[in-house]
Amino acid sequence: MKLILSVFIAIVGVLNAHGQGYFKKGDFPEGVYMTIEDVLNVIPSSTEEVFIKSRKNEDPVLLPEKAFFYFKQTKKQVRFPLAVSYQGELYFQTYKKYTNKKDRGFEADAYSRYCRVLFYGRFLYFEENMKSFSGSALGAVSPLASALDGKVRGIVLDVENLEFNILRSCDDLNEFLLQHGLQEVNCKTEVFTIDQLRQMIVAINEQRH
Repeated sequence: MKLILSVFIAIVGVLNAHGQGYFKKGDFPEGVYMTIEDVLNVIPSSTEEVFIKSRKNEDPVLLPEKAFFYFKQTKKQVRFPLAVSYQGELYFQTYKKYTNKKDRGFEADAYSRYCRVLFYGRFLYFEENMKSFSGSALGAVSPLASALDGKVRGIVLDVENLEFNILRSCDDLNEFLLQHGLQEVNCKTEVFTIDQLRQMIVAINEQRH
């Protein structure tokens, strides 16, 4: 009980230090972060220098949205840390142990790949190519839920519940919003695109409560 209480107090302290959990780009010192707690405490588990192996046709100046990192000294691939802060950008990889229970039928289609945070605020948002291995995860979605086409899924780090939430559809987004006391969006349209989801996340992150 004492351990649980001390963890809760530490998290509350971090959230208060960041305006009730509002994070912005540049908040995270460079390094690798092993756990969600490390991310929320804004303290890297290690500051060992890393680099990205550039691929053909990639812009050498712009950082990619998805990347494989390597430690500079050993040249070994970064595989296990949850997050990497690199040149001012925060990258996450998805872990089942940190994923909302209802989303554990999905996994990234490449291991140890890190995805750049696209939007900061109350929720840290990034996108990953996900595959379903449960066989029925997408089939359970009703027509009005408007499941997103393709493999790309929007993912938020819910700092209040210490987990990743995969936003697979409009209904899924509304369930998430209700859990956090936020207003629902209209799900009557048959098409719900990743662009619409991005716009909604930006609007949500601009709200302060």
